[in-house]
Amino acid sequence: MYILGIDVGTNGTKTLLVDAEGRILARGYKGYGLITPGQGMVEQDANLWWEAVQSSVRQACAGVDARQVAALSLSTQGASSLLVDAAGRPLTNAYTWMDGRAHAQAAELAVAFGLDGIYRKTGWRASPALDAAKLMWLARNEPDLLGSADKFLSTLEFVNQRLVGRAVIDPTNAAIRQLMDLETLAWDPGIVAATGADPRLLPEMAGSGEPIGSLTADAAEALGLHTGVQVFNGAHDQYCACLGSSITRPGEIMLSTGTAWVLMAVTGKPLFSASHITPGPHIEKGLWGAMAALGSAGAALDWFKNKFLAEEYESLSARFDEERPGAEALYFLPWLAGGGFPAAVLRARAAFLGLGLEHDRYDAARAVMEGVAFQMRMSLEEYGKSGCAVTSMRVMGGALNSRFWTRAIGYNVDCEVSTMAETDSACIGAAAVAGVGAGAFPDFRTAALLMNKPLPLACDDGALRRAYSAKYEGYREAWALVSKLYGSSPSA
Repeated sequence: MYILGIDVGTNGTKTLLVDAEGRILARGYKGYGLITPGQGMVEQDANLWWEAVQSSVRQACAGVDARQVAALSLSTQGASSLLVDAAGRPLTNAYTWMDGRAHAQAAELAVAFGLDGIYRKTGWRASPALDAAKLMWLARNEPDLLGSADKFLSTLEFVNQRLVGRAVIDPTNAAIRQLMDLETLAWDPGIVAATGADPRLLPEMAGSGEPIGSLTADAAEALGLHTGVQVFNGAHDQYCACLGSSITRPGEIMLSTGTAWVLMAVTGKPLFSASHITPGPHIEKGLWGAMAALGSAGAALDWFKNKFLAEEYESLSARFDEERPGAEALYFLPWLAGGGFPAAVLRARAAFLGLGLEHDRYDAARAVMEGVAFQMRMSLEEYGKSGCAVTSMRVMGGALNSRFWTRAIGYNVDCEVSTMAETDSACIGAAAVAGVGAGAFPDFRTAALLMNKPLPLACDDGALRRAYSAKYEGYREAWALVSKLYGSSPSA
C-alpha cells in the first residue's frame, strides 16, 4: 500500500510517496508564481495549483505500480481564495493571503465587531489578508461577478473538487478565512451577513481526516492513478506541518523557520492572549493549535546576506562555529517590516544598536541571527504568560542550515529541543492524515514519528546558556528603546 501526501503551497506543490511502514519512497515538485496586478494586490492562477498537483504526483509515482496507491490527502496554503462557477471553473484569480486590497473592509469589520470581538469569535484580528474582508470587497466592488459565482473557494476545497467532485473545506482552513465561529466550528451567520455576500457561496465543511470520496475518472487519468484512490479531507499547511512534526500533545510546540518564523503550540482549549496568539482547531480532534508569526524573521538574514555579504549560507555558517554568542554589545532588532508578535508596534523598523569600530560585517550577521532567536525567546515567554507551558519544541526549516543559528535557538529555549530529520513536514502531515484514514497507521502521532524522526539537540553548556541569557536581557532593553522611539511599548 502506498500513500500520497500533497502540499499545495504558496510557491509550489510538493508530493511525497510513502509506504505502509512510513518510508518515504519518492518526491515530486512543481513551482508556480504570483501575479501582482496593482499596488497591494497579490494573486495566483488557481489552475496552476491543479497542474502542479498533477505534475508532482506523476513525478512521485514514476516507477511504481500506481495501482498500489490507496489514499491521499492535502496540505494547503490558507486564505488564498477565488470565485468559481457551477462547474468549479475559476471566474477570478485567487486573492492570496498576501493580498492587501481589502484594507478598508477589514477596518469596517473591526468597527462592526470590535477588534477583540472578532478575534474572540474567529481567532484572528480583522485583516485584509483574510477572506471576510475580501468577500466584503468583492460585494462592494464586483457585485455582478459575485452574483454570477457559484462558490467562493480557498485552495483546499478547489483542489478537493478537482479530485472527487466535491468542494469540501476543513475547520483549520475555514478558521483562517475568518468566516467560521470557533465555538460551533461552522460558518458564522453574523460575519457572513456583514460581508454582504450570499451564504450559499461558502463550501461544505467536513473534519480533517474524514473521507470525502474517491478519485473521479477524470482526476485519476490526470494524475496517472486509479479511481479506487480514497481522498481524506486535509488541513491548513501549518497544522499539517505541526502534525508532521509529531506535535500532538499539549505543551509541545513547533518552530518553523522560513521567510517568516511560525510558532504553533498544542493546547487543550482555545488560547487567547493580549498579544493575539491565534487559536484554531487541531487536526487531532479535541485539541487546539495556538499560532504566532514572527514576521520578517527569516527574511532578515536573507536581506543582510544579499545586501552586505554576497556570500552563500554554507560559507557564512562556517564562520560562526565558536562556542559563544556573537559580539556581546551588538544587538539587532529584526523588524524590517514593522513590529509584530508579541508586541504589535507596527511603525517600528529594524535597527542595530551598539555598533563600534571593532565590529565587522560578520559580527553584524551574527547579531541578525541572534536578534531573531531572541525575538523567538520573547514570543515563547508570551505563550507562558498566556497559560501555555511549553515542554518541548521541534525545529524545522532554513535555520537548520546554520549550526550557529540552530544552537542559538536551542540555548534560548528552556525546554527539550529537537530538530526534524525531514524538511517536508506539511507533506508528511498530509500523508499521516491519509495513512490513518486508509488504515496503514494506527494514529497520527505514530504515523508522523515513522516518517519524520525528531533528533534531540544537545544544548548543555551552562556557561553558554548563561551568556545568551545575559545578552537576551540587553536585547529586551534595546527593544524597549525602539518601541518607545516609535510611540509604543512592548506588551511582553
